[in-house]
Amino acid sequence: METTADRPAPGLVVHQPKRGFRYGAEAFWLVGYALSLGPPPASAVDLGTGSGVMALLLGRLGVPAHGVDVRAEWRPLWRDTLAESSVSASVRLTLRDVSEGPLGPVDLVVSNPPFFTSASGPRAADPWRAAARTESTATLHDFVAVAVGSLGPSGRACFVVPRERAHELEAHPSCRQVVHVGRRRTLLAFGAVAAAAAREVADRGPEVRTWYALAGAGSGV
Repeated sequence: METTADRPAPGLVVHQPKRGFRYGAEAFWLVGYALSLGPPPASAVDLGTGSGVMALLLGRLGVPAHGVDVRAEWRPLWRDTLAESSVSASVRLTLRDVSEGPLGPVDLVVSNPPFFTSASGPRAADPWRAAARTESTATLHDFVAVAVGSLGPSGRACFVVPRERAHELEAHPSCRQVVHVGRRRTLLAFGAVAAAAAREVADRGPEVRTWYALAGAGSGV
């Protein structure tokens, strides 16, 4: 397997497959959006962390972060990523199935979960991409239940999902905000977050540029 060593922000080196699933713009949107919603968190969990990029962005900004993923294939890449990255707070990347239940209590949970149900069509041929994109041992609703269950009293959980699945989560009793980003993605916030009406933002607009900056990646990547 060919891999790359990518630099999403100063001081970070993220090892990931050259082909198949790789982190995208939504990782930066989500971290910046989550940080914009309240005071700096004292602890964070990233459910379905993949390469660990969101946990590392948080750690670089001084937030102790624990990223978990079910796929053992990430372990050797995590080792190199952690060895070569400079962060201001502790970052752990460990194997754990979301179906095992809540972690915490923590102040912040972020998640870029598998986007598609197991019944939504053929799985991707690439096993890395298939694992990242298609639900297996835990469904989208399981991810949300574990995220909300991991929160402390003033905690918040933030997700990015395909726009076509946002309606499945909007009725959750803990859902406070829904932000549609461009035509394809939706960010949702749960927990101790100010309630707001659903809104639309351009995927290259000023609010997204602000999220990039809050995530420590400048105005975009």
